[in-house]
Amino acid sequence: METSNRFPAAAAIQRRASAELQASSGLRTNTARTVGPVALVVDDEAFVRALVAAVLRRRGWSVIEAPDGPSALAVAPQALDLLVTDYEMPAISGVTVAEQLRLRDDRLPVLVLSGRPDAAARMRGLRGPRTAFVGKPFPVEELVATIRLITA
Repeated sequence: METSNRFPAAAAIQRRASAELQASSGLRTNTARTVGPVALVVDDEAFVRALVAAVLRRRGWSVIEAPDGPSALAVAPQALDLLVTDYEMPAISGVTVAEQLRLRDDRLPVLVLSGRPDAAARMRGLRGPRTAFVGKPFPVEELVATIRLITA
């Protein structure tokens, strides 16, 4: 299925994110000094990672990107305002990444993304008012609304 069909309203963001993606080795941070809230975006699908990062940057977030769980844990800053992670990744799942980062800050807002229909039910103890799940594919508006909800 073509990407523009899988992610409604994302075609323009995809074009902008593709330039970032070409230069990306998978692990990215903002090159400018950190301003505003800081988000860590973890997904082994480069397009999804770049899309989410672009959406957040357009809304004033400083974004750190990681292609997998071990990289995410290695680069996660002590002060983090949001984690957006894929549910299922090689080596370490997104739920495990979230659990590890919540040991530092149990109030960390966590958004889990997945194309698996059963992922929301399998999130184990990762629950609470600052935790949400969005199924892939997703409209950008749903992503933005969910982030607003859990970071309010």
